[in-house]
Amino acid sequence: MPTTLHGVAEHAWVARHDGRRQHSEVLLPDGRGLLQLVRGTGGVLVDPLTGVAGPDRDGVRAAWTHALVAEQTGPVARLGVQLHPLGLARLRAARPVADTWLPLDVVLDPQVVAHAGGLLDAGDDEAAVATVLDGLGARPRRTGADLDHLEDALRFVDERRGLVRQPDVARSVGTSLGELHRWCSHLLGMSPAQYLSAVRFSTFVRESVGSGPVDPHATVAAIEWFVDAGYPPREVERFSGLPPADLRRLAEHLAARIGSARG
Repeated sequence: MPTTLHGVAEHAWVARHDGRRQHSEVLLPDGRGLLQLVRGTGGVLVDPLTGVAGPDRDGVRAAWTHALVAEQTGPVARLGVQLHPLGLARLRAARPVADTWLPLDVVLDPQVVAHAGGLLDAGDDEAAVATVLDGLGARPRRTGADLDHLEDALRFVDERRGLVRQPDVARSVGTSLGELHRWCSHLLGMSPAQYLSAVRFSTFVRESVGSGPVDPHATVAAIEWFVDAGYPPREVERFSGLPPADLRRLAEHLAARIGSARG
């Protein structure tokens, strides 16, 4: 990732699906946002707990606080840039709001989007990614002490896989718990507790299923094993980010959507 995008973006990728079979993956609530450019047959994003579905489309996604399932049935190319947790706050003055989508033009010029889309259509994935990253790098950047302090606090959380308490996070950057809440609310779009939960859950799943696209069946298997292992409820929540009842409910709804890993 170019040094000009430090504190804005973390990595980029292109995924292609030929449409010969349905493809599903779990999108983890890891406290990060996503810039996405889609060419081809757009899929759907489904909340496994509510069943509410929306299009998987061009846009900038603020950080999610809960897992979603992405379902793709037709041929598609998707270019994604995982944003730093404070990426949106550094790219625009408006206050980020978790669990929301914004149009691409809030962070990329329309001509950049059009050029990158054309490169994706032509199969030149590397040039498409470079175009998007250059476009992001050319945007004005917000700076400030609050952003820098919160970046340090979030790094403290990430390095410890979310296995810290909110007062520990505040102390790590020499601030009060109230100030930490204010920073997270205004610059991250979620509470410190929501960020800790997202990082814990994402880390818990990643340790079981590995890197890359997150297979729903493997996710269900990991959750079911962990819940059935009989750990004390406080330990379950500490390591997974969710209370046992919520974790089991998520596994049940994921299994109902994609078929239980036990089946």
